[in-house]
Amino acid sequence: MKRFFSIFAIAALALGFVACETPENNEPQEAKKPMLEVDKTEILANGADKVTFTATVDGAENKEIIIISLKDNSVLDGYTFTTTTPGTYQFKAVYGNESSNLVEITATEVEKIITLEADKTEIVGDSTDTVTFTVKVDGESVTEGFVITNLNYGADIEGNTFTSDVAGEFKFQAKYDGKWLSNEVAVTVKEMEKPVEKELKITATPNRIKADGSEEAVFTVIYGEDDVTADAEIYNTKTGEVIESKKFSSTEVGSYTFRARYDGKTTGVSATVEAYDPELAGKYELGSIYEANGSKGVIYAIKADRNGVTWCYLFSLDEEDLQWSTVNEWCNCINDKGAWNSDDPFTYYGQDINNYPAFKWCKEHGEGWFLPSSTELNWMWEAITNGERDFDAPSVAEWNKIITDNGGEPFCETYYWSSNETSDDMIEVIAFMDDSVVCLDPTKDSIYTARAVYRFKVE
Repeated sequence: MKRFFSIFAIAALALGFVACETPENNEPQEAKKPMLEVDKTEILANGADKVTFTATVDGAENKEIIIISLKDNSVLDGYTFTTTTPGTYQFKAVYGNESSNLVEITATEVEKIITLEADKTEIVGDSTDTVTFTVKVDGESVTEGFVITNLNYGADIEGNTFTSDVAGEFKFQAKYDGKWLSNEVAVTVKEMEKPVEKELKITATPNRIKADGSEEAVFTVIYGEDDVTADAEIYNTKTGEVIESKKFSSTEVGSYTFRARYDGKTTGVSATVEAYDPELAGKYELGSIYEANGSKGVIYAIKADRNGVTWCYLFSLDEEDLQWSTVNEWCNCINDKGAWNSDDPFTYYGQDINNYPAFKWCKEHGEGWFLPSSTELNWMWEAITNGERDFDAPSVAEWNKIITDNGGEPFCETYYWSSNETSDDMIEVIAFMDDSVVCLDPTKDSIYTARAVYRFKVE
């Protein structure tokens, strides 16, 4: 450390010495000019590093020489200098009335070691889980004088904590005293896991019964993985009638839909039961092979229309991956009957069948074959899954065996084209997938799977 005395007191003392100290002949001698030298001209401003002065007159050191700092006109206490303040300092030596040359010393700023630490490097993006940072200067924690910057956004965080609702990896760096930068610290924000919501599902087994009042469909209601049939309320969606017995029979031909309520929830997908004319039993059975106009198919649905006419539907043994169309234009394919959708664009609206690969492929199976509507395709999905709408349903393997035993191609877990369009360039597809009732709207030029359908009137 430097210590200073009053320059005036020291100077007066020095002058006193000069005035009193005369040669023996009592004649004053002229003071000689001192020289000032240093061992180095640059030190660290750390209070420890020092510069040592050497003051001489006629080449000999003289302890009567004083050294003055021109920064504040103070006199050095001794012949060394230290400081903790960076800057440039000038010094001169004074001997009697004479001053030496100027010596300039530079005190350079000491580089501090700034360290950024985090109490954890992984949090959940729920805006609650928090990482706390610690800033250290030369190994010592500090609570002020720093800012911590989120390098991803180039913005300073508030204080020394960080939370997020956005998943990803974020990097942080601290600055201390506006000058010194720390190391970078990475924090991973994990996406918050959403609670798995239990699904309420209803199935009917079988989903096709004779309309003779004796054959029954038995309902099963599953909540998550639990069978809650006994406690669930099952009702007819058309009449609202509650089915207390959890079983259904009818003497009237028709299609009946049912839903279930349990624990404040209602099934999103209904269970459909087809009650068919007993006279058709053994004549048109689901899963039976049927040949229509040169192509074989499998009967998958027997439905009565709104006019009371019963129709039998079969799907082709084969399927094909291809585009719905190669052009984007509206075709008026909005009917719930695929046969209409497959004929009208080409019969009445002048569309070129060659621009519609899915339709063309279906029609090549023979007269009357068509690309099914989304409604008719949903019937197919319900039939092969026995109403479970799950590709892992045991019934899927049974239907696929019927197909392969007759030289056909089994259903795949994929998206199937319907003949229904939703815009100039978008089409409904039905997802034949696990737990799926998804209808996407892919572009018409996408490649998905087509399976042809044929229907005939049941006499």
